[in-house]
Amino acid sequence: MSLFQKTRVVIWPKDKSVDVFFDRSENNTASLDVDLWKTQTDSDLQPLISYLKQNQVDNCQVLIPDDIVLTKSFIYDTKVDTVDAKEVIGLAESFVHFKIDPDEIDYNLVQTNDKTIVQARIFDKNKHQHLRDNLSRLGLKAFSEHPVSAAIARAVSSSPDSGYYLLYPLSHNEYTLILSKDNSVYLTTNYKGSSLDIQKIINYSSLYFSNKITKLFVPSDRELEINSTTPMTKIPFIDSQIASSLKKSNNLPLPVVGLLLSSPPTTAIISSSENSNLTIPMEEKKNILPIIAVFVFTAALASIIIWFVLNRNGNTGNVSPNASDLTPTPIAEVLPTNTPAPAIPDIDKTIKIQVLNATDINGQAASLKGKLTTLGFTNVTVGNTKEKADDNSIQLKTSLASGSAYFKSQLGDYFDANITSDLKATSTYDAIFTIGTDLSQSSSNAGDESASAKATATPVKKATPTPLE
Repeated sequence: MSLFQKTRVVIWPKDKSVDVFFDRSENNTASLDVDLWKTQTDSDLQPLISYLKQNQVDNCQVLIPDDIVLTKSFIYDTKVDTVDAKEVIGLAESFVHFKIDPDEIDYNLVQTNDKTIVQARIFDKNKHQHLRDNLSRLGLKAFSEHPVSAAIARAVSSSPDSGYYLLYPLSHNEYTLILSKDNSVYLTTNYKGSSLDIQKIINYSSLYFSNKITKLFVPSDRELEINSTTPMTKIPFIDSQIASSLKKSNNLPLPVVGLLLSSPPTTAIISSSENSNLTIPMEEKKNILPIIAVFVFTAALASIIIWFVLNRNGNTGNVSPNASDLTPTPIAEVLPTNTPAPAIPDIDKTIKIQVLNATDINGQAASLKGKLTTLGFTNVTVGNTKEKADDNSIQLKTSLASGSAYFKSQLGDYFDANITSDLKATSTYDAIFTIGTDLSQSSSNAGDESASAKATATPVKKATPTPLE
């Protein structure tokens, strides 16, 4: 550090307190009882103002928790160069618990071989505005804001051709799950408790990337039950070890270390050492047991048959059987009558279709969309509906009543639905599919854990934004 270079400072607003961190080896942390998430009086802020002035802090970086700023990514099935902010808000509004303000969202486009990913960061305006108002009165010349997840991704390096998940503890029973690649965050989800079901989030990684991400960094000091049907390589990490390896004080939290770095590391910081273990969930183990049982039974039955044949040949003195024994008894062959099935008329593939997920199971709308695009439909949008349903349904406009037979024949095994032709002629859509059951239990989709992932990856002619239901 240069003689005239000021010490880097990080402010981390917590619940009813604020932590201050300095990039130095001693006296590098402080905690003050000031709640920056609520509007404070000058008197309430005075202890923090005095502390910052005493330590000559006039410039800092601020960490924003991932329940205040949510990171969500959405997919266009083709390459696009620009996306309107209103359209991004429309995609994101069903995934947040607050109303989105146009001034409280920022996003960028990530181009892949055959699709475009929209990375959006959405702030809770109510709390964010309180924070900014309080920060503006601290006497700082400048400050910059950074999501906790982005700061962590900056500190943790992985090989550039593979992404990872990282589970970071926020409190004794609350965690943020981060999906990151190339020091960039694509998705954050908050969990509570010690038993975490992460399979739905894992499926999303195959939407963004060519393969599912199966590397999971977990805190070494927590006893957690990670539930997933996809085997995950679990790699424990310790904040203090990462900080030391990056030549920072080992009492600094991982997000703080990420902001204090002048540049992200170029080599892997968390090593896949002998502490890593490949976990196979109990569900998969249970699925293997019937296969083993069948194999053992078949082998035992084959052994009995061989023993019987060998002993029978030995008792008859290897005498050749009579010719009649070798002549098969003729069986009357009944040939089926080829009755041609009635032809089912095709349907216009440019009609507007909306797929609504009325269940709590993520990814189902994207999965059904994939089936429809495979059939050739080019104008399919997906979304969620707050009105829950117990059965699947298809509503058609009267002009498309003949399409009932088509959808039954093409989707019957996968999407068994009650089809009606009572959709209003003024409706924006020509057909509305509502999902009310678990589609993974359908005969054509049983055992396909990645159905939703494959569905959205199917390219279509029109660039339709696909949120991750």
